[in-house]
Amino acid sequence: MSATSSNTSFFSFGPENSFVSKSFERLRYRNLPPSLHDLIIGGSVLDVHWATLGPVPQSWVLSFKDTGGKNNLGWGSSTPERLKDVLSTLTPSPHFRSFLGPLGSFVAWDPTFIRWTGLPSCLEDTFQSWLTPSGWKAGPPRLATWGLDDAFFAISEYGDVAYRLGSEGGEETWPIFKETVEEWRAERRFSWDELSYLSLDSTTPDQFIAIRSNGTWAGSIDDSNEDALEAFTLNFFARSKPKSKAKPPPKSNGYHHQQASSTIPRPEETTPDAATQALYEKWATETASVFASALAARSQATPSPPTNAKGTPARPRAPKKLQIRSQSSRAGIPATSSTSSNAKLLTTFPHPPAALTTCALPACTPHKSDPAGLRACKHDVERLLRASGLYSYEWLRQERIRWHPDRFGRLCEESWREEGRRLAEEMFKIIDSLITDLDRMKGA
Repeated sequence: MSATSSNTSFFSFGPENSFVSKSFERLRYRNLPPSLHDLIIGGSVLDVHWATLGPVPQSWVLSFKDTGGKNNLGWGSSTPERLKDVLSTLTPSPHFRSFLGPLGSFVAWDPTFIRWTGLPSCLEDTFQSWLTPSGWKAGPPRLATWGLDDAFFAISEYGDVAYRLGSEGGEETWPIFKETVEEWRAERRFSWDELSYLSLDSTTPDQFIAIRSNGTWAGSIDDSNEDALEAFTLNFFARSKPKSKAKPPPKSNGYHHQQASSTIPRPEETTPDAATQALYEKWATETASVFASALAARSQATPSPPTNAKGTPARPRAPKKLQIRSQSSRAGIPATSSTSSNAKLLTTFPHPPAALTTCALPACTPHKSDPAGLRACKHDVERLLRASGLYSYEWLRQERIRWHPDRFGRLCEESWREEGRRLAEEMFKIIDSLITDLDRMKGA
């Protein structure tokens, strides 16, 4: 197959950690069904427009340009029968889109038609609400994707959005996806119009990829496919420049990634003195350590999947979550791994260091003197964060995510959760206020 030339990027998850993706870099895949693999490498595919893997082997759809320059479609033997009937009568188009969900469900559409079967009831209701007898009221789908436990996300061409975060028996089964949605929505002036791409895995809970127009992305995937996921995000909008071999960017374990620029702006006024910087870095490293420990403990607390009559797992285990932080020369809070032996949920709050909480303004002193509070005011927190040397509007937006009270609360011991959420909310609101200050300065 020649190098890909059409400009649509996509990532499709399949069973047994298989995937197929296309970006401005190239077409990538792993563990494809033999029939799909043979089609791609057999010499008849000139360019791939779109590809979808289903939850069972030999369930797939490929939209491509053949060597004769014509648009064409291919599908696997286990593709749902109704979808086969649709594809066999459809005029191939580079605008064709499809998604194969659990239990034989699917959706397929282009600007002229849409067909679906077996959708989660809320998603089907959404599609029906977008349609009228005379055509689309909210426009055709721009994205439609769903997975196990009724998790789904859909957005129309006119910007209407519907989603469900996924749960089973009252337990959250898509926690990282839920955190991503809630944290993005909490950002000031966030709009789903910023979403460029989102795909859920139809075989494994909480495995997904989401990309925004400013380059911010979030996702989780089995660690065997980490490089493929990162390459996809780096090349989603355009082919990225090769990374320097002399100074490779560091990796870390955070799932939010700001790639709009390779470095975070570092204004002259944010350069800290050595002593203040050392205090910040000590606090940042210790904070990263306890966060990593709590994340590990939370993963261990996730119950094993139910077994069937033969004693084998009835559904796949959740993937190992990958969290990739900004590729700056120094992350705001360094990444730290935590082994299972020392993993534990939070029971104390990482207060700003006392040596940096020196604001003596009369309006701030009463609040700071409360031992059950944050023990720091807005001015203290600003001083602490400026000591990172990375203080900027975008950096603060990413830093604020760490302190979202819902996210922080999920890392806390149950007996301490309400107090932890309260303190995190104080930190979150202060950082939000600092972001507002910078925004006003930019507009002045």
